[in-house]
Amino acid sequence: MSAPHDTLNLPRPLGDGLVLRLAAPEDTEAVAEFNSRIHLMDGEPMSFLPAWTRVLMLGQHPTMLAQDFVLVEDTQAHKIVSATCLIPQIWHYHGIPFKMGQPELVGTDPAYRRRGLARHVFEAIHTLSDAYGHQVQGITGIPWFYRQFGYEYALNLGGGRNLPVSRVPELKEDETEPYRVRPATEADIPTLIRLYQRCAVDKLVTVPMDETRWLYELRHRHFMGRVNCLTNADNDVVGTYSYSAELWGSRVETWALAVAEGISLRTVLPTVARALKAHGEARLAALNENNKDGPKREFTTIRFGLGADHPAYEAFDAQLDKLQNPYGWYIRVPDVPGFMRHIAPALEKRLADSVMSGYSGELKITFYRGGLRLVFEQGRLAVAEAWRQPADEKERAGAGFPPLVFLKLLFGYRSLAELRNAYPDCWAEEEPALLLNALFPRQASWVMQMV
Repeated sequence: MSAPHDTLNLPRPLGDGLVLRLAAPEDTEAVAEFNSRIHLMDGEPMSFLPAWTRVLMLGQHPTMLAQDFVLVEDTQAHKIVSATCLIPQIWHYHGIPFKMGQPELVGTDPAYRRRGLARHVFEAIHTLSDAYGHQVQGITGIPWFYRQFGYEYALNLGGGRNLPVSRVPELKEDETEPYRVRPATEADIPTLIRLYQRCAVDKLVTVPMDETRWLYELRHRHFMGRVNCLTNADNDVVGTYSYSAELWGSRVETWALAVAEGISLRTVLPTVARALKAHGEARLAALNENNKDGPKREFTTIRFGLGADHPAYEAFDAQLDKLQNPYGWYIRVPDVPGFMRHIAPALEKRLADSVMSGYSGELKITFYRGGLRLVFEQGRLAVAEAWRQPADEKERAGAGFPPLVFLKLLFGYRSLAELRNAYPDCWAEEEPALLLNALFPRQASWVMQMV
């Protein structure tokens, strides 16, 4: 077992025959059964969760080990009753790489809930993440719950527009498909990397898709999604999109779409829509054939789940339903001053391009139960450290944010003005407000999670 896992000092008894421990490869089928039983939702493919669990635990995932699952086992009943995994990855902040850990597949058997098991598991997950050197944790999950473990909504998650199958444009009698569609292969990876990078341009937080990541997508994630290429008459790849392998409820979804420079999305989208329609119809026929005696499934919708804003929405506007607003990523930054020092080059560049260029001075920000002190010298971040306003309040801060709300500003999720309007206890003096606006403008991100 690698050194990061040794820091947890597991297994550990929790009482009543419950033991907190790390998973091992031989736990794979038990964890797969647990995840399927706890997490499977109506309309999801039955094989999805077991297949995903096996990929995560049996050495197919590029960053995870079976030991990155933390379990609670009832040793008397001989069953897993709570489980969560940690997926290590690299994200970028304004082009600066940082280590990130994503807790996933968080679940507890209903009969064992409200006993604090999730808290024990998350303490272990956070210890493991720290041992890996992760500077940030992020999770996608149910409303409110993860706030109790130090997380706050700070990045968009999802968002998209639906295309009813009935509105998919059909080819006219004298028309031929302007682009051909084929599955992406490993030989396409350099092109896939370039096309993906076009999606990440001008985005604040991004997840790089390198060769290793694309190999994982193409070799091991067929249970979840597939990748297609669009080619022109010369067989050149001019676009790509990722889409769901099966029907989710009554829809097929695409969550990534990119075209090469000089290619019109307006001309590409009808081809993509027709291909997705054909895929959905084929999966529907297979599902109904395999379930002849059960209720018939439907295929009604193609979802373009491309985030809050994507040029495809403008190009295909007349066919699409209105935007369904994004949910949110929960983000946790255990050492905010350390993270600020890490991203200092990005902050200094923003400062140099603003009305506060060359700034020298001190900014104190209270989080009420803590805070942050920044010192700039001629536009350079010289000090970033934890700070707490003294009890006598003589040393006044220049700005204030309720606990964790600062993360929304840090990750470009909300502007300072939006936060001041939303939170009566969020404020900033005149010069600190100028400085915060320069350092932390609102900016969109593009996060393709590695699961």
